[in-house]
Amino acid sequence: MENPNPLAQRMSRVTSSAIMELLKKTAQGDYISFASGLPDPNLFPAEKIALLTQEILTTDSKSALQYGAADGYAPLKAWVAERLRQRGIAHATPEHILITHGSQQALDLTARLFLDDHAPVLIETPTYLAALQTFDCYQATYLPVPIDSEGMCVDEAIKTIDKTTPRLAFVLPNYQNPSGVTLSLERRQRLAEALAERQIPLLEDDAYHDLRYTGSPLPPICALANNPNAVYTGTFSKIIAPGLRMGYLCATPEIGNRLTQLKQITDLHSNSLSQRIVFQFCERGWLDPQIELQNHIYGRRREVMLQALNTHLKGTANWTHPQGGMFVLLTLPCTLNANTLLSKAMEAGIVYVPATSFYPNGGGENVLRLNFVSAPEEAIQRGIEVLAQLIRQ
Repeated sequence: MENPNPLAQRMSRVTSSAIMELLKKTAQGDYISFASGLPDPNLFPAEKIALLTQEILTTDSKSALQYGAADGYAPLKAWVAERLRQRGIAHATPEHILITHGSQQALDLTARLFLDDHAPVLIETPTYLAALQTFDCYQATYLPVPIDSEGMCVDEAIKTIDKTTPRLAFVLPNYQNPSGVTLSLERRQRLAEALAERQIPLLEDDAYHDLRYTGSPLPPICALANNPNAVYTGTFSKIIAPGLRMGYLCATPEIGNRLTQLKQITDLHSNSLSQRIVFQFCERGWLDPQIELQNHIYGRRREVMLQALNTHLKGTANWTHPQGGMFVLLTLPCTLNANTLLSKAMEAGIVYVPATSFYPNGGGENVLRLNFVSAPEEAIQRGIEVLAQLIRQ
């Protein structure tokens, strides 16, 4: 007899990203897009990448085009370890680093390492959609903790931990996706200590760390307490180019070795050529000027969006005020629905992301996410004005 459903049970929770489907639908249209999480491609250092590619293929092609070590290109691992020590992860050495295909793979490997079916995961709510999709693949359940202007409400998180011990805690400490908020230092310290005391694995996703426009950098959560089960992730996608697919994670050698085994099963190793391109880009001192260029432009676009929101929606809606990153979370009056509004916005040439996908246990019907880095300043001003008119109507 034919099996009517030959797919694994976990596939019942695997669906397409609502964001990617929206971008696919609007790709050919003439829209002002606040929907994507994409960096501005006009800022990609294409000429430098072309130069490095040619040099590497001329001088090191046999290695750059060959299979490589599962844990990554040794010089790049050493560079990342030094960078993380500067951030405050004092113990970071090359043995703590695993090079991944973007930070998304780091999330997937960590989830696969720690999660059994129906394992509870402590998350901020709302939280990063692609992380939820990853956890759904392993049939996780969720322990959602609300956020406010200082990030995850750690008092609530500790109460939740005391009731149900999570198998994993997932946190975006800096300029969180989708809200843009930053976890305060005091809350970082308390959360780090609570997780370490209970030996709860921490997955700290710091993908937006370098996109800071105001304020001072804060230490990673994993640097504030000795948690042997902490995994810290980062990426070069937001600060060089996402198409290179270069990310990394930092963990104890014991955890890192197990993650490396999983990566070897998955894809053998990350792209040998891309690893060398990224290393040379960083080693030649090009990374920090690239970050400064992006932050100057992105910071101005953030200001334009916040000013436009204040001009057109003050007293009508509320929104977050991110110090960095890519996103503003806009909360409409509770009588409005962001999904219903989207169809009217698209008719007017505006695209954004309704926030319901970021709430795994429901909610967010009157909330939407706005990206401020992809569109130029004039388009941001015009787009917010049109969106505000639709909201007021």
